[in-house]
Amino acid sequence: MGKVLYVRGFDDKLHDKLSEQAKNQGVSPASILEEAYDDWLKNRKQVKSIHYLLLYSDGKSLENFLKKADTMLDQDCVKLCAGNHSHEAIKYLKKHGWVDGSDSSYDSAILKKPEQVTSQVFDRLAELSDGKYSCYMGFMTEDVALNHSLKRANEVERIYNSKRIPGVVFCPYDMSKLKNYSLKDLLELFDEHDKGFIVEGNEVYEISITNTNLPKIFL
Repeated sequence: MGKVLYVRGFDDKLHDKLSEQAKNQGVSPASILEEAYDDWLKNRKQVKSIHYLLLYSDGKSLENFLKKADTMLDQDCVKLCAGNHSHEAIKYLKKHGWVDGSDSSYDSAILKKPEQVTSQVFDRLAELSDGKYSCYMGFMTEDVALNHSLKRANEVERIYNSKRIPGVVFCPYDMSKLKNYSLKDLLELFDEHDKGFIVEGNEVYEISITNTNLPKIFL
């Protein structure tokens, strides 16, 4: 037996469109709604992949961010990290149960073949996450930027974007140590991420960079 369903925002105009579409396709309005709901539910179950840029001013600011992030994550979240094993952030994360996706040869290998090493770690991270929602704190691109160049770090960011893992990924960069980069490299760094943030002290600031044209500036 059918039931009457009241949906907020579903007005007569939308109802007429639904009825017309159903008539054209030779199906009932209910079947269209059912299919739309099934598609919506399917999309909700899919774990999205989000890639964030995190520029931090100093080690203390980063530590504050990591502490808050660690407490806010759900207990079912797969917590992953990777980077130089002497990095204080990596030490902190591993101490609090985060899984390191790199092996013992990472620290020396990243100096010789950064693209190859990081690509292998990304594959390892995908295995560890196993399709589940995860949070990955990735210091590998910072390692590449500090030991090679920001331009080369952008190449690694592109490698990650071709191998994204489910969940949220943060790529932290210490702006006090970052040298030898051009404005073009910095803009490309933002372009390789879905969003960018600055961490200063206990504050987190979202950054938005949008390409515009000169006439708009004077409007």
